[in-house]
Amino acid sequence: MASDLPSDRFRIKTLSCQDMLETLRRDAREGLVQAPRSLPPKYFYDETGSRLFNEICKTRDYYVTRTERELLEQHADEIIAMTRPRTCVELGAGTSVKTEILLSRLTALRDTATYVTIDVCEEVLLESARRLLRDFPGLAIESLAGEYLAGIDALREPEKPVLYIFLGSSLGNFSEPDSIELLSRVVRRMAPGDSFLLGLDRVKDKDVLERAYNDEQGVTAQFNLNVLNVLNAQLGADFRLQAFSHRAVYREAMEQIEMHLVARISQVIALPGIDEMIRLHAGEHILTEISRKYTRSSIQRLLSRSGLCEQAHFEPENGYFSLVLAKPVH
Repeated sequence: MASDLPSDRFRIKTLSCQDMLETLRRDAREGLVQAPRSLPPKYFYDETGSRLFNEICKTRDYYVTRTERELLEQHADEIIAMTRPRTCVELGAGTSVKTEILLSRLTALRDTATYVTIDVCEEVLLESARRLLRDFPGLAIESLAGEYLAGIDALREPEKPVLYIFLGSSLGNFSEPDSIELLSRVVRRMAPGDSFLLGLDRVKDKDVLERAYNDEQGVTAQFNLNVLNVLNAQLGADFRLQAFSHRAVYREAMEQIEMHLVARISQVIALPGIDEMIRLHAGEHILTEISRKYTRSSIQRLLSRSGLCEQAHFEPENGYFSLVLAKPVH
């Protein structure tokens, strides 16, 4: 409920729940009924999935969040000085814990600022808004609960200059064409003086990558399996989580991690929400996520093809991660 939040500093818009349910039905029909089977990773992030992802970020081997946070702490002053935004727009905002580092520097510079959050999980947006509005009295928040592209299209004309933000290497969950389409959609909204801050995970040793997605505590496994709970709840499916196991592997030739759910036994799953049945053999995989990893050259290629050029590039000594500040070419 948003009724406990100040209406003069907060507003939230849910981007058509019916459309989101229809999209889930379509994705389940197209991705699960016939092999090879797959689901988009956006369905991980219900309230439980968002909580589990926050737990993943605390595990010893998941370096991504820790490394990106350190880079933000080291370079936030420089990023804000270079961009001097009046509005920040974040894709996949989640809990906004890392972005809070930027907001603290921004609100020290300006008496007032606007933070626009786009995320599929409305509960998480409300939870983070309560914290941020309490901690930053000069901040106003506009939240859009829905998918990235729908959120970008639903943006009101922001006060400029704008700093667009996409952290956590979440862009790596998209294929290269879809990544370019997403970035290009943002670029079309950008004006001279606007900037785009991207967090991108880098290519590194296979063992390091696979440990990061197969943590000893099994939190990533819970996170992966939880997508079946989403299908059960939303589509009336009858997946049994104990009938699947988690597997994450790095495909070196494609420079990407792949997360799979592997059927432990042959089984038939009903999907009443789309009037279909899923017939799985023991050992059959459902691809639930790709996480593409980048090199300096592939980052430059991605920016160029999306209509962006690099302003600044921040990385740790080990080259594990990149924070890239870019601006539109036009």
